[in-house]
Amino acid sequence: MRRVQDKNLKALIITLILISVMSVLSPEQNSIVSGGLNAATKGLFQVSAHAAASADSANEEDVRRELERLKSENAELRNQLSDYIDTKQENARLKKLLDIKKDNPSYKLTPANVIKRDANDDFYSFTLDEGTAQGISVNNPVITENGLVGWVCQADAATCKVKTILSPDTKAGAKDKQSGDNGIINGSATLCDQNLTAMTTLAENHKVKKGDMVVTSGTGGVYPGGLLIGEVQSVEFNSYDASRHAVVKPYEDIRYISTAAVITDFGTKGKVDGNEKQ
Repeated sequence: MRRVQDKNLKALIITLILISVMSVLSPEQNSIVSGGLNAATKGLFQVSAHAAASADSANEEDVRRELERLKSENAELRNQLSDYIDTKQENARLKKLLDIKKDNPSYKLTPANVIKRDANDDFYSFTLDEGTAQGISVNNPVITENGLVGWVCQADAATCKVKTILSPDTKAGAKDKQSGDNGIINGSATLCDQNLTAMTTLAENHKVKKGDMVVTSGTGGVYPGGLLIGEVQSVEFNSYDASRHAVVKPYEDIRYISTAAVITDFGTKGKVDGNEKQ
């Protein structure tokens, strides 16, 4: 590149010198010399133009190579950033699960990844990549860092299937944290697509209200008490059977879960109202 630029500069200097010589010659001398100068300068200008074109071509090639290098570098940086974000989010999830474990020393947790969704299930059941080989069994509660999301309905050595709290098959004892009212988390076909579930069997004189926090009650020995479930969105009355229920929005968007943890054991497991389940 440097040599091309030097040739261009030399051609330009020689051309300027020749023009200067012509300017000091007499008209007669000028006419005699001008023919030769014209031929010489034409050649020099051609050399200069060729040199400039070569320089432009070389510049374009350098720019093209640099752009390709930068594109490749940017793609690599994007991939690294994506990996960093994924790792950061995973670390945040694991930290919250560790905090849950720290607050509940009796819990045995098995973290797992969602590997499949059941397309034929309207209630967003999913399959995890851990199974009985890791101590998982049917009816084990399944949580994320944001609270209860379901329970294990099937398990083999390497995987387990989870029914969610959006499903009508779920019956988990629940309690309104503010009022103390008890009920049962029971999913509904009319609510599931909005990531909503229901707290059913509320007493006639209940005090549940919008904005209250709902947690597991721990009665029945299947779910430990105090697991977060969600927030009350509304309280409904069914005139057909005179029943009352609260519409609950889970703290986790169950439709898009990618990781979870199975509680394989806890201090009150198998106990009903504080007594060993027979």
